[in-house]
Amino acid sequence: MLRSTFARLAALVAVLVSLAATAIFLIAYFAFAFVSDQALRQLVDTDAAGLVDIYAIEGETGLRRSLQDRLALRPLEGEGPVYLLADPDGEPLAGNMTKWPEAFSLDASWVHGTFTVDGERLPLLGRAYLMPEDYRLFVGRSTTSQAEALARLRTIFTAGFLLTLTLGIAAGLVAASWIMRRVERLNRTCHAVRDGAIDQRAPGAEGTDEFGLLSRNINAMLDRIERLISAQRDVSDLTAHELRTPLIRIDRTLAEAADDPARVEEAREQVAELGELINSLMDISAISAEIGDTRGLEMLDLASLARSITPLYNDVAAEKGASVKLDAPRPVMMRGSPAQLGRLIANLVDNAVKFLPEGGEVKLIVREGPVLIVEDNGPGVPPDWRERVFMRFARISHGGPRGHGLGLSFVHAVVRRHGLTIEVEDARPGAARPGARFIVRPAGDPA
Repeated sequence: MLRSTFARLAALVAVLVSLAATAIFLIAYFAFAFVSDQALRQLVDTDAAGLVDIYAIEGETGLRRSLQDRLALRPLEGEGPVYLLADPDGEPLAGNMTKWPEAFSLDASWVHGTFTVDGERLPLLGRAYLMPEDYRLFVGRSTTSQAEALARLRTIFTAGFLLTLTLGIAAGLVAASWIMRRVERLNRTCHAVRDGAIDQRAPGAEGTDEFGLLSRNINAMLDRIERLISAQRDVSDLTAHELRTPLIRIDRTLAEAADDPARVEEAREQVAELGELINSLMDISAISAEIGDTRGLEMLDLASLARSITPLYNDVAAEKGASVKLDAPRPVMMRGSPAQLGRLIANLVDNAVKFLPEGGEVKLIVREGPVLIVEDNGPGVPPDWRERVFMRFARISHGGPRGHGLGLSFVHAVVRRHGLTIEVEDARPGAARPGARFIVRPAGDPA
């Protein structure tokens, strides 16, 4: 906990909250002290002004009577007034002070100190005035209530400060503990993946907070890593299996070649074929690893791309008396890789042309969606092969040219990379030669 960044952050927040509370208290404390002091001063000034008026009208006798009356009417709450009327020699004449203190200045300046009132030492705030005929008058108020109020305010603040600090630390520790538990769950997932459990995923991905977003990002990263590892494993296994026969054949050809240039040339062709096989496997693995990665994609017209590819296969189809027709009347815009989508179209059309009968036909249809359909009137794809046909090295024996079985696997990888799906069905159900219809459409679209 002490090494945790979250715990230190919680402590910092608690300190900042405490400092803020302290600042608020100091502002409130000094504001209250200032306001109460000003209220006392105003009360003294008002009281003194009234007494001065009484002295001017009724003289010393009236002033003494007024002082006695005011002292007799002590307030139920708060501090009572403090008065002292003295003759020119400083001898007390009226009031609740028995002696004129030497500290009292007669220039009406404020007096603030502790003096004896009714036999009790009290803190006072007041003014001493020099009246006509040199009479002396002191008017003041005790500051005991003000001091007690400020003391209570300090006590309340101290308790509030301690409560705020305690709650702040407790809340911070609870929050830090909660965050640490969630981070620890993510760490356990990372440790499990590091130790080889590549199928593990970060919990809490369904959450809508920052940890939910972090979990989703981690899981997306792990999904891609798993695809990369799976692609690498598949390439390694399939390559080892599929390359064994070509290598044996090349070895036998070279052994029998001796001085026969034709056999040497045949071996070279087999080596080139092997190189194409390896390149195709690498292309499929690279595209599979890019699933979910939108980098390198751009806006393109799928219909225009199809129009540029279709003529390339007309000559090949014409050798069989067949044809390749395009139905793409309007632009179909989508975001994708022109090179990969171009090879997708070429592979589907090439695959259809290979198995066309004499006088057959391939139709290439492009519609909004995007939807890409390639159909032919060849032998079709048997129902039990419609899933396996997209697997690597899957080859259906229809008597046509025999390839490596990677063309449709490449198509499947490109489709997934672009967030699409591909399905195969009979072009003419129930016919002797049902043909095949390959349909590429966005994932989730109804058939």
